[in-house]
Amino acid sequence: MEIEVSIDKFVIDYKDVPHSAFLRVYMVGVQKYKVKMKIYSGTYSYELHMRKSDDVYIHLYFKNFRETEGHLHTLRIETRPEHYSHFREILEMIGKRASRVEFVSCDVAYDIQTGLENIVVIPTDAWRNMTHFDTNTIFW
Repeated sequence: MEIEVSIDKFVIDYKDVPHSAFLRVYMVGVQKYKVKMKIYSGTYSYELHMRKSDDVYIHLYFKNFRETEGHLHTLRIETRPEHYSHFREILEMIGKRASRVEFVSCDVAYDIQTGLENIVVIPTDAWRNMTHFDTNTIFW
């Protein structure tokens, strides 16, 4: 049985980013990309979704609600690993202003050429949910 493994989403946090740096990223995004912004939704105060094309995107989340003091906040970025190179200018702007960069998570996909009825997945901890896309990909 042949199995293909890929990373579908890679999430990193830029720590201690000033609000002015986030606004600058937003202005560059509006000039260069298709941008959609939401304010005060979910666990972050700002959500910024940028698309270079239908297939190339990046999601930015700024100021986690648990960060109540100070003027420096977390900026979280989610996208596919190969999309980071398309937004180099934005990542460099953020990286210059952040105190550090931390890995948060990644989604690993296993493509198996068999039906799901032939596969048993046993997570090592109880909080993980198994989901599937089409008939041959399993996400954790």
